[in-house]
Amino acid sequence: MEMDERYIVPGLVRGLKALQAFSDERRELSVSELADAIEVNRSSAFRIIYTLESCGFLYKAEGARRYRLNSKVLDLGFTYLSGLDLLEPSRPIIQRLRDEVTIACHLVIRQGTEIVFVDRYQATGPFTSTVGVGTRWPAHATVTGQLLLSDLSDEAIVELYRDYQWATYTEGTPHSTASLLACIAEVRGRPALISWGYFNPVMAACSAPIYRLSDNSMIASISVSCPLSSFPRAEFEGRIQDKVIQAGHDLSRTLSLNNAYP
Repeated sequence: MEMDERYIVPGLVRGLKALQAFSDERRELSVSELADAIEVNRSSAFRIIYTLESCGFLYKAEGARRYRLNSKVLDLGFTYLSGLDLLEPSRPIIQRLRDEVTIACHLVIRQGTEIVFVDRYQATGPFTSTVGVGTRWPAHATVTGQLLLSDLSDEAIVELYRDYQWATYTEGTPHSTASLLACIAEVRGRPALISWGYFNPVMAACSAPIYRLSDNSMIASISVSCPLSSFPRAEFEGRIQDKVIQAGHDLSRTLSLNNAYP
């Protein structure tokens, strides 16, 4: 989508970039570190931090000249999530799947070239998933992302990835539009996709589609993930995959019956 730069507010853009500079790896930032992260001078970074702190989105870490995200940031995410009609009806199904397979279960949507985890049920076993609500991963590099991309036409994928900066994570990661299209052609129409170290070399994942039954369009994905050592590969590709596929079918029907996605 082409944007008319005359209507863009530069200060707001810098403020949003400042919020996005915080992550699990960078939970605290100094003024200088933020300035480097968003490529502004220290004076501009201080004004941005001062404004965000005044509005309640940042707070100063106790006893240090460093800043952290404040809980008010969560309000933005919760407002967005509450508007997703698929959350409430999906939860009993995702919880049941988690109880059956005992590993972490996720509800995932696609936004542009990224997948976004919008709900999660933690594993009941010893493994604790670090993937939280709001986590974003590159769609091209994950089986869940490729599953969701497979609902698009080749022409739409080419347009979506025009001028995209490709990053690779393992040997199997598509590194160009052509290689992504080849990958999508192989997976399109499958009832589920399995990753056995595909995105993260030590993790297994399985993802199945959730459809709007009226037009058979894919609206989300239900997935599970765990360390490779959690199950024999045959069991993961058999029993676990079957459970995930069934959960995807059940949720598709439930959303249709609830008129959430008629």
